[in-house]
Amino acid sequence: MAIKRSSPNSPSSFPDFHPHITLATTPTASGLKEAVPAHQPAIRAKIQSVDVGEKYFMSVYARVFDVDALAALRAHLRGRLGEGAVPPIPHVSLYYIDNADAEERERVREELKSQGRVLERADGVALDCSEDPGNASDASEVLEGIDGEEIWIIQCNGPVPGWEVLDKIQLR
Repeated sequence: MAIKRSSPNSPSSFPDFHPHITLATTPTASGLKEAVPAHQPAIRAKIQSVDVGEKYFMSVYARVFDVDALAALRAHLRGRLGEGAVPPIPHVSLYYIDNADAEERERVREELKSQGRVLERADGVALDCSEDPGNASDASEVLEGIDGEEIWIIQCNGPVPGWEVLDKIQLR
């Protein structure tokens, strides 16, 4: 998403990052890799809503429906890694905004809506990712969900730009 603030209060606010669904947080990369089921199928996650949270990693996010292959994988990971390892809400973070800029979270969501970036649908929402918001005539520019074809194991130490991809698991 292209909305940025030119001078946020915190340098941690509005970093660039790859869109992703956080499946679990573990102290060791090997623990997560071992917890992923063998022959895990690819996951199609549809967007349910765009929400605002009170945590940095859930500042402004697209909640996805917790059904089918995603629900099964999340349940499996909770069983293997513990309840606290799996986020309570399956989501794709759109923005990370530090608590020093917390008032920006709701403003950003409302700006996404007013610019026509959040498209209400009967079965959830879609995101207009085109360069010209509101002109969503090109279906390839409208994101209705996430096709999860890989699980990335990332070491998330320090600021977001320093995160390191340790491994990628191909899904079938």
